[in-house]
Amino acid sequence: MKSVLVVIVSILMFGCTAPIVQVNLPNLEKSTNYQIGDLRPQSEKESEIFSISITNDAYGTYRQGDQTNPGPLRILQHRIHEKFSDNGKLPDVKVHHFVTYMNLQSELRRGVLGGVLGGVVGSVIASSTQKYGVDGIAELVSQDEFEAFEDEYKRALYTETENPNKVSVLTVYIDAEIDGKRKFIKTMTPTRLENQPDKIPVVVAIETAIAYYLDQYKA
Repeated sequence: MKSVLVVIVSILMFGCTAPIVQVNLPNLEKSTNYQIGDLRPQSEKESEIFSISITNDAYGTYRQGDQTNPGPLRILQHRIHEKFSDNGKLPDVKVHHFVTYMNLQSELRRGVLGGVLGGVVGSVIASSTQKYGVDGIAELVSQDEFEAFEDEYKRALYTETENPNKVSVLTVYIDAEIDGKRKFIKTMTPTRLENQPDKIPVVVAIETAIAYYLDQYKA
């Protein structure tokens, strides 16, 4: 019974019924009139639990959808405005993909089977995102890599090299173009921020992805 409750509580906390997370963005009004093109598939804006069956390969993986207020695209819009507003002309931006996935597979399975999650969260993932104040990975990917997954849940998975202790993670993809220059990035951050207990993991994941994406361009 305890194992069943673990699964149910986890779904309620992280699945489609998760509440909207409020994000405090100082000076948000300054970017209100600036618009960027939203070309994302409708599904990327919506939450989805890929499977609740522990025997399914998709078990414990989720698409988060636009679960922040302001939404991920609005946060991106504001950060672009901050970066380029001193240039005299704001860039033309088109967003093809901006989607967040959560992978709790290992943690939920260990809970159901009565195991204990081991490892120190934040030190068991490759740390290429340290400059953003969080342990995780950040890399450029291609559209072909992203679209090669026949099953969407596989975009939430990680390799043993990326995450050897299989901690729960949030993976964010951004595929967008700024003034015609298109970049596609992927970041992965832990869902438990032991060194930043006051931070909300999904907000950290989104902001980390945006910061890494914008690092690909000079202001």
